[in-house]
Amino acid sequence: MEKIKVMSRWKASFIHLTISAAIALVVLALMLLVWYPYPLFAAVGGQQILMILLGVDVTLGPLTTLTIFNLKNKSLRALKFDLSVIAALQITALIYGMSVVYQARPVFMVFSKDSFDLVTANMLDRDDLEKTLNPKFNSLPTTGPVYAYTEMPTVTEDRNTVVMSALSGKDLGQFPQYYKPFHEHTKQTRLAAKPLADLKALNPGKVNEIDSIIWESGLSETMIGYLPLRAKLEHMTVLVNKGSGLPIGIKRLNPWPTTKLNDAR
Repeated sequence: MEKIKVMSRWKASFIHLTISAAIALVVLALMLLVWYPYPLFAAVGGQQILMILLGVDVTLGPLTTLTIFNLKNKSLRALKFDLSVIAALQITALIYGMSVVYQARPVFMVFSKDSFDLVTANMLDRDDLEKTLNPKFNSLPTTGPVYAYTEMPTVTEDRNTVVMSALSGKDLGQFPQYYKPFHEHTKQTRLAAKPLADLKALNPGKVNEIDSIIWESGLSETMIGYLPLRAKLEHMTVLVNKGSGLPIGIKRLNPWPTTKLNDAR
């Protein structure tokens, strides 16, 4: 009889693990394919969020089930109650974790002057979004970041607001009311794009990778430039078609000289 009970608890834990793993795969696919397209997942520190989320969902739940099934002298009603509590707590933790992930998702890639800023949902104020006249920017995207262009406002009062806000950590890219359609300002990215020779000098150990990117693009090296992408955790590089000014990819390459990197952070 005891052997059956032991086998039952392992089976229950395995079933719980299988269900949890299936849910985790759905969550992972949603994050990587929709909210955090590669490589932006690393740029905003998504790994830490994911590890916590999966740790609770995939590990703690099944282990708790295994422990409960190992308890003796427990009635079936009490066992069902305990399992219901575990499921409720696990679902609650998953919902909370998903809400955190959703609020931290990248929503805009904002170009200004000579670089991009990766703006996440939790970096924008609802009041600022409501001031946005362009309908493309007055709501937060849910299927990946949208490219936008911005520049300092010309009205003195607005300019002073942006400057003062920067002192508290709210930069120009966090004012969506000043966003403009990116495709109307590609001339600025063409002029600001730096040659790939500079990028190779900043990443001497990844020259072959950069050459592979050039080959895969079908463009000559002289037709590709790069611009820095500032992000919360890891700065990256946006490759730009110097003919059209449009981005052709985001890569995990260092875009800054050492001194500039420290300033960017």
